[in-house]
Amino acid sequence: MKGASKKAMAYVKYVPSLHKPVSQEEIQAISDALKYDCSLDQVQALTVGANDALGALSLLDSLCEPVPEVKFPRTPGYRPQPDDRVGNAWAWRCDVRGAPTGKLAGKTFVIKDNAAVAGVPMSNGSKLLQGYIPEFDATVVSRILDEGGRILGKASCDDFCLSAMGFSSVDGYVVMPEKPDYRVGGSSSGSGVLVATGQVDMAIAADQGGSIRIPAAWTGTVGLKPTYGLVPYTGLVSIEPTVDHVGPIAKNVADCALFLEVIAGNDGLDGRQTANLDVPEYSKQLEVGILHKKLGLLKEGFDTCVPETQAAIREFLNNAALAGLDTGNVSVPLHKYGLALLTGFLSQGSNTCFKQGTAAQFLQGFYPTSLEKAVRQGGQCAGGLLAPGIKSFTTIGELISRRYGNHYYCKSRNIILELTRQYEEALERCDVIVMPTLTHVSSKFTSRRSTEVETQTAYLKESTDQIANTVVANMTGHPALTLPLGKLGDGSKDSLMIVGKKFDELTVLQVARALEKIIPARNEDN
Repeated sequence: MKGASKKAMAYVKYVPSLHKPVSQEEIQAISDALKYDCSLDQVQALTVGANDALGALSLLDSLCEPVPEVKFPRTPGYRPQPDDRVGNAWAWRCDVRGAPTGKLAGKTFVIKDNAAVAGVPMSNGSKLLQGYIPEFDATVVSRILDEGGRILGKASCDDFCLSAMGFSSVDGYVVMPEKPDYRVGGSSSGSGVLVATGQVDMAIAADQGGSIRIPAAWTGTVGLKPTYGLVPYTGLVSIEPTVDHVGPIAKNVADCALFLEVIAGNDGLDGRQTANLDVPEYSKQLEVGILHKKLGLLKEGFDTCVPETQAAIREFLNNAALAGLDTGNVSVPLHKYGLALLTGFLSQGSNTCFKQGTAAQFLQGFYPTSLEKAVRQGGQCAGGLLAPGIKSFTTIGELISRRYGNHYYCKSRNIILELTRQYEEALERCDVIVMPTLTHVSSKFTSRRSTEVETQTAYLKESTDQIANTVVANMTGHPALTLPLGKLGDGSKDSLMIVGKKFDELTVLQVARALEKIIPARNEDN
C-alpha cells in the first residue's frame, strides 16, 4: 500500500455503556416525525429494539479503531503574527521533516488547511473548527514526507472551502502582498499565494469546483485537478464525495509532474478510488511523443468568457504550432449547463455532508471520527459563525431537499452521465480539450454596496460566475490543468485550461510543458 500503512487492527476492551436508555416517548416522537402512525404496541416494540441497538453501540464503544500511521516526529508549530502571514496566506507554521532521501528531498511544501497533519491544528478556514487537532496524517501528507519533502505549514482557505474568491477564511482576505486589492481566487487561495511568492516550492490544494485551478490562474502558478480518484482524498475534509479532488499547485509544469507522481495511486483507504491504479513517472516523460498532439478548442468553453479573454487565449493558441501541436474545434453542448447541474446536486450534497460532520457516507474506507465530531459539534454550537457563502449554499440545499426530496440531485447526476459521454466523445477527436480557465482576469475585490444584502449578493454572484468552466471537470472526473500565460505570481494575465482523458495526466502534462515553452514570461522562471 503506497504511503498509507495502518496501525494494528482494533481490539476489544471493556467500557461501561454511557448510552441513556431510550424511552417510549422518544420513540413516539421519532415515529410521529416520520409519519409512521404507529400503535402503542408498535411503539413499545420499537423501544425494545432501539435499546437493543444501543447495546450494540456500547460494544462498538469498547473497540479501538485503526488510524493511518504517523511516521515522522513533529511539534505543533505556531500561528504566525500578522506581519509574517504573507497576505494572510499562512494559516499555521510548523516544520515537519520527512525521510532524508527521496524524489522530493530538498523541496518545501505547504498543506491546504482542509488536509490533516497530525498534531498540527486544522481549521478548514472556519471558526467552527478552531482548536481541532487531528491525530492522523492525510495520505498525501504521508507521501510527501516518505519522499523527503519538508512541510512548513498550513495554507489559508475559504470557510469550509465553499467559495472561489479567497475572502471568507477565518484568517481574513487572502491576497498577493504586492496587490492587496486584487482577488487571488479560492478556495485554495493560500496554497497559490505561498507558491507564487516563493515561500514554498509546492502546495497541496483541493478542488470541488475549481479550487485548485482558480487560485493557480490568479497567482500565475500551475494547478492540476487530477482524474477523480487518482490521488487519495483520505484525511481531507469532504464537501461532496462525488467531486472531491486533491492535487498539486507548483511553480512550473515539471514540478507539478514530479509532485503528482509522488501523491498519486491507491492507498486502500479511500472509497473514491479504484484498485490497481497505474502511476507513470510523469516527470521523466514530459518531453516524449508530443509532436502533432491535437488540441480541441471547446466552443462552449470560450462562449462563457468576456471577449478580451477569448481573444487572448485564441491568439496564444495560434502559436501552438511552434510547440509542435495541432489545433481544431470541438463542441460539448452540455458544458454550458455546468452551473445549473452544480445547483442541482452540489448544494444538496454538500449540505447533507456538512450536517453529517463532513463524513462522506456510502464509501468504503477510513472515516476520521475525531473530525466528524468536531464538525458536528461546531455546527450545533456555532453555526451562526459560518461565512455567508456557506449559509447560502447549505440553505439552498436544504430548501431543495425539503421541497423536492432528492429529485434534482438524481436528475443532475443522470445528466452528468451524458455530459461525461459528450466529453469523452470529443476527446476521441483530439488529445486534449482546451479553453480559458476563467471568464476574466483577476480583478479588485468587490467594494461594499449600500446594503449588506447587495454586498453579499454581489460576492456570491462573482464567486459562482468564475467557475463556469472549471466545475465541469469536477462533475465528469476528467483531469484539468491550469497553465497561466503570464509569469509566476502574475494574475493579470489569462490562463489556459487543459482537459484530458481520464487517467491520462501524462498527455495533459506533456501538452502543458510544450505550451509553457512558448510563453516568454514563463521561460524567465523555468
